[in-house]
Amino acid sequence: MTTTSLDALRIFQVVAETQSFTKAAARLRLDKSHVSRTVRSLEEGLQVVLLARTTRSVRVTAEGEALLHRISPLLVGLEQALAEVPDRVEIPSGEVVITTTADLGRALLGPALVGFRQRFPAVRLRVRLATELVDLMGEGVDLALRVGKPGQQGLIARKLGELTAGFFAAPAYLARRGRPERLEDLGKHEGLWPTPPKGQRSFAPGPIGGVSAVDCPDFQLLAEIARAGGGVALLPTFLAARDVAAGALVRLLPDFALGGAPLYLVSRPVATSSGAGGGAAHVPARGVWRSAGRVACVA
Repeated sequence: MTTTSLDALRIFQVVAETQSFTKAAARLRLDKSHVSRTVRSLEEGLQVVLLARTTRSVRVTAEGEALLHRISPLLVGLEQALAEVPDRVEIPSGEVVITTTADLGRALLGPALVGFRQRFPAVRLRVRLATELVDLMGEGVDLALRVGKPGQQGLIARKLGELTAGFFAAPAYLARRGRPERLEDLGKHEGLWPTPPKGQRSFAPGPIGGVSAVDCPDFQLLAEIARAGGGVALLPTFLAARDVAAGALVRLLPDFALGGAPLYLVSRPVATSSGAGGGAAHVPARGVWRSAGRVACVA
């Protein structure tokens, strides 16, 4: 049965129930003449009179009653089935702007974004690597992967876990300078670690480690110097894991670990999509959260 005939049966059903073309048209929000023509076409197609019409009334004929008895439960079941069909799920699309440090971007965010792109291929990702704290609200950035504090009030922050750090050096450096056995021994070595910005939690050995020979907030650079035999580097364990496995770096003082650096995924309040041509993209931020969270836990 075609869609048009189903519509015709529904119109006939309402006319029969209301016994009025005018009332049926009002209920169906259709033009009265359209309702009348549809019923007339149905009768011609079935070659039977379904409604007896006078200038003052509409009466259902015996043939019409028989048809109404058979179609009413079917039409009710069809309406219920259609009502249970879920709303169309929009395919996430648009652009997501993400910011983090170079260290986190290369080691954690990069692998997470591979899985995200596989799930949401219509979403374009723009990654902004920065040492400074980016103003998400003021600069139109959607997400930030941050260590320490989530940032300003009004942002949505999800804690992904705690990062730890340790001391690492290249075998060639240790052969030349010896291996530190205690924290106090670090003062005799070339220290490679950052001084955390004021008010921001990060990894630092404190006064017991002495003054660093190279002070840099980029742990990737510190790791590069350490691999070249330039000193003892304080590195996040997730960042040094690959070099340790390859034998390029050695973990020092394994019983000592700097912890307490929380990892957050931060987002600004999600704006509703305004469609093509402007406004925020319809983007599943939870997908990024889950992807980044899995990688952080593995690391």
